[in-house]
Amino acid sequence: MLKKTLTILLFLSIFISCDNKKTNEFLRLPMVGLILNNQVPILVKAVSDGTVRIEYKKLETGSISSTKWGNLTEENSFSTSLVLKNLDYNSEYKYRVEFDDNNFSKWFSFKTFPEQRKPGKFSVVFSSGMREKYSTPYVYENIKKMSPTFVALLGDQMYGDYDGNLNKLEEYLANDYLRKKKIEEGEVMLKEKTVLDAFRGKYHRTFVESFQHMSSEIPIMGIWDDHDFGQDNNDRTYPYKEIARKVFLETYPTYPYELETGGIFYRFLIADVDAFVLDTRWYRSPMQNAEGEDKIMLGEKQLAWFLNGLKQSTARIKIIFSSIPFNDYGGDTSRDRPGYYDSWMGYKYARNKVMSFIKENKITGVVILSADQHYPSTHILNWKAPIKHVSKTDTSVVYSLSELDNAIFDFSSGPFNYKKAAGHPLLPENQKNPLISYEVYRPAWAMPENKEDRPTVSASVFGMAEIDTESSPATVTVKFYELDKETKNMVEIYKISLLVE
Repeated sequence: MLKKTLTILLFLSIFISCDNKKTNEFLRLPMVGLILNNQVPILVKAVSDGTVRIEYKKLETGSISSTKWGNLTEENSFSTSLVLKNLDYNSEYKYRVEFDDNNFSKWFSFKTFPEQRKPGKFSVVFSSGMREKYSTPYVYENIKKMSPTFVALLGDQMYGDYDGNLNKLEEYLANDYLRKKKIEEGEVMLKEKTVLDAFRGKYHRTFVESFQHMSSEIPIMGIWDDHDFGQDNNDRTYPYKEIARKVFLETYPTYPYELETGGIFYRFLIADVDAFVLDTRWYRSPMQNAEGEDKIMLGEKQLAWFLNGLKQSTARIKIIFSSIPFNDYGGDTSRDRPGYYDSWMGYKYARNKVMSFIKENKITGVVILSADQHYPSTHILNWKAPIKHVSKTDTSVVYSLSELDNAIFDFSSGPFNYKKAAGHPLLPENQKNPLISYEVYRPAWAMPENKEDRPTVSASVFGMAEIDTESSPATVTVKFYELDKETKNMVEIYKISLLVE
């Protein structure tokens, strides 16, 4: 009788224990990464430890494949990148996440990239600046409807030093009103006690639901800039840079980084187009340093990798993703250090080294997609005077790259969030000097003649680059969009097309 009673009690204790075990779940929805070499990493981020894997299948077939199991631990913030393999190009797939308690998520879907090393068509939305205080869901909802091949996040995906400055931890924990508001609303929050926790919490609050729905089905390419590197106008001297790197790796799917430690620069191929993603923060000298060869932007290893890659590339189109603008108007200026520029404009020796290399080696088809300029615009550098267009209207212009020698096009866009538009006044003398940027476009609302007359503008802007290397000539078309506050739709405001022989 005693033995029977003990058996029943043991059974009940196991049953109660299992019944009380909390089922694991997403902290936020999965994020799809770049689809390369017939495989794609997908980041899963959960609320507790355990193991996790992904089941996936091509839409036209019923056969299901599974990834290996990945570990979720407190050390990696309960996140892991799981790799889906043996994918077909230009195909749609479904996937769902399986936790170790046989708990499955809903099915998500994504489309793979065009075949590598062959002509193809694709599109990329690019912008930056996802400040939580000014976040709006309509931008990401519109991007999802437009179905680009991938989205390039070019930095400032969160603001470490705004809306609660994590560099002043005690003050941050006491006064972060957005954090307190979220807690009061009962949302899932991270326990923030350290700078590491604060970095994680900032990303969590920035990646709002509409962004998650987009990034769970549209591949994301990511890089950082000063604010998500931790601080305004940040550089290599930042004391928390290793923490910033750790949290970046926890936040995004695995990218093909060139180095296991240090800067997060990398290269990938989509169709027959080479893409270079630059890290303009990890190695850079402080902006107040004297101009010259010792004032660096990319660091020795990254610069050599970048220039050699450009020279060796046989692609007609080379896309460079830069978190900061390459043009002569620049992006941010320093509030506490007047006269210093946070963009490539403030590192002229380093920038000229890149432009001279491109010219001396007769490298053509260089297109820069950049951000942090706080308005949309296009600039041409290294151009052959005079600049001629193939055609032009009030809202569009077409150029032939064969007429522009080793010209570099810098397309800059942002921000994703609502914020007053900013910028520098147009410099007429720049329009006649091939050594300086020629500006193609600036909207009237972004830069009135007098700073005092500038209206309060809520600007939420992104660019979409559409690349077609199947046509003859190949084409690169960049369209800029602004959010219409009345309809909540993104409206095309200008278009620039390049013909590439």
